[in-house]
Amino acid sequence: MLSSIVLRRLSSTMASHPPKDPIVVVIGATGTGKSKLAVQLATRFNGEIINGDAMQMYKGLPIITNKMPDDERNGIPHHLLDFIGLDENPWTVNRFVKESSRLIDEIRSRGKLPIVVGGTHYYTHALLFKEATLTEETGDNNGPDGGISEPAQEDHPMLSRPTEELFAKLQEIDPDMAARWHPNDRRKIQRSLQIWLQTGRKASDVYAEQQRRTTNGHGKGGEGDDIDGATQPANSAQVEEQRLRYPTLLLWLEAEDRALKERLNARVDVMVANGLADEAASMTRLEADLRSRGIPVDKTKGIWVSIGYKEMEPWIQSQQSLDSDSSHASSSRGLQDAIESVKAGTRRYAKRQNRYIRIRLANDLVKASMLDKLFLLDCSDLTHWDSAVEETASKLVASFLSGRALPDPRSISNFAERMLPVPGEGESQAKRTARRCEVCDKVLMTDAEWSGHLASRGHKKTVAAHRKRDLAGSKAGHEKSLPEGPGG
Repeated sequence: MLSSIVLRRLSSTMASHPPKDPIVVVIGATGTGKSKLAVQLATRFNGEIINGDAMQMYKGLPIITNKMPDDERNGIPHHLLDFIGLDENPWTVNRFVKESSRLIDEIRSRGKLPIVVGGTHYYTHALLFKEATLTEETGDNNGPDGGISEPAQEDHPMLSRPTEELFAKLQEIDPDMAARWHPNDRRKIQRSLQIWLQTGRKASDVYAEQQRRTTNGHGKGGEGDDIDGATQPANSAQVEEQRLRYPTLLLWLEAEDRALKERLNARVDVMVANGLADEAASMTRLEADLRSRGIPVDKTKGIWVSIGYKEMEPWIQSQQSLDSDSSHASSSRGLQDAIESVKAGTRRYAKRQNRYIRIRLANDLVKASMLDKLFLLDCSDLTHWDSAVEETASKLVASFLSGRALPDPRSISNFAERMLPVPGEGESQAKRTARRCEVCDKVLMTDAEWSGHLASRGHKKTVAAHRKRDLAGSKAGHEKSLPEGPGG
């Protein structure tokens, strides 16, 4: 096996300097076994686990939130898990980073290894990078909104204005940044304005300075390397140290599309068998109770957008209006439709999670000269979990903690070679500039989107319709201008 050959070489490599205050981070799509691997690693390396899944922070609802059962945790301490009230707002990114950093220090003070695991990747992203909370790419459109918190909007009431007004303001104060965002992308527009309001500097200038620092760190130094009086790093190790909060090993659990799809569908079936409908119904009752007590419920954030509840809710509501057994067939169809919606939503979420890793996270790893710390573990075949996942991960962690050289991540397996991003290639390097197709009244953000739109059937049909209409108008105008006949 390729991974065995590569990892055997690690054991013969001379030890170097062990990293100071290291952490291990387990990431990946839902249903790939992140929690299982984290427990196995914590057991082997005397670790404690910090939950990085926003939905699993909420107390109760173990089926909807997919919490690992207590009897499978092997006695490993889990932090930031199962403790937020269901009526509470989700944690902001900054709050997660602050509390996780405190916990990492506490765990380390006990002589243990901090292991962060979870699927809310913008949480993990912000924890890894010192400047991530100032970047425009830390949000996620699923789960709690990674955008602007209510306290931030209270501090800066402008951020609560309609999106159209916010975009106009951003065009006024920072046109370069406005050109990068779609006019309807409220979260990113808000974030760019928030940076300006909090720092007095344009977001485009902040990002440009970060980019200069990273670029200078890869060179030999020289004139212009000193920015704002700060000495810039001279090599990739210093770039990594400057940008990262902790020396980090990232383990990305990934599976072939077909295998993951089947696994996720089966997982939802198990959730249904274990009482998914009952849990969703309990949330409906909670909502009614909160509203009866005058407590507002924002169903666009927090636990209310969890996959499993929002798809089941229409069916649950429909059950309340049933008054006879004659509706049983309709009810069964409605339940099956709801279950299929849960499955489809879960599959879409998994794709978004992996896309976040491939594009957003990988892009910052490249900038930090840290892409070589991202290892993909192939969990497509669960019968090979022990060798392909647990053993491989354990040897990587052992080498990382002892300071031994790590292999090329793309050499671990054929799947890793195929799936891991290559610096300088792919969408992560795509320049975002808004361009509007006046014919279709549509905004496109990248060269690939623009080219794809121009080649699309919809664009061509719209162009043809415009030409036909213009031709008809021209012909009508021509006929109207002709002289009338005799006696006319």
